[in-house]
Amino acid sequence: MLEIAIIVCVAAVFVIVAVRFPRTANLSFVKKPKSFDDEEVIQEAKKILQEKAPEELPQIVPAGTEPSDELDAYDEELSELLKSAREKIESGKYASAENILIDAICKNNKCTWAYERLGFIYLVMGKNLSDATESFLMATKLDQDNDRAWFGLGQIYSSQSQYNKAVDAFSRAVNISRTDAEYQAFLGKAYLEVRQYGKASKALKRAASLDISNQEYKKLASFAEDKHREHSRASKLS
Repeated sequence: MLEIAIIVCVAAVFVIVAVRFPRTANLSFVKKPKSFDDEEVIQEAKKILQEKAPEELPQIVPAGTEPSDELDAYDEELSELLKSAREKIESGKYASAENILIDAICKNNKCTWAYERLGFIYLVMGKNLSDATESFLMATKLDQDNDRAWFGLGQIYSSQSQYNKAVDAFSRAVNISRTDAEYQAFLGKAYLEVRQYGKASKALKRAASLDISNQEYKKLASFAEDKHREHSRASKLS
């Protein structure tokens, strides 16, 4: 008990001294804040970065990185053939491109890109539309999401006045790629041919909004809207 009483007394004396002499905070036993020079700050920062896990560090993407070429998905030999065909197509050398694409299909009869581009060549050349149709159909069979092949089929069906088939093909292309103004415009034109003016107006307005500089789309959209109104009024009167 005596020891406890002594400790309590010492504590009381310490409190009294602290109250009466507040400047004791300036005595030498008080530690001063540590200051760092520039070199110490740099070293400390490096230490923190080294301790971070790799996934915590920012991933730096090299400037100017281009997305991979879609043709690189094929094996090296076939990829080179397809790239050569693409160059020929871009320079308008369709006959040469046709031969290269046929060679590519012989090497890989499931090459969707080759079938789709072959159909395009036949369509542009304005001949062998039956071969173009078969090429596009094969492309869609291998890849149902090939919007370019569906669009090509739609163009062929339109040229043959098979407008219901054209509507179906263009609709598939649009559903795959909704932001393509040309797809929307061709779908609208096909709807006009089958007298579905409301749907034609919607598609053509969409085309005009996607390609605001295209005056033809605007005129067709206005024409389709007028026909839709006329048709609606006639239906009410009948």
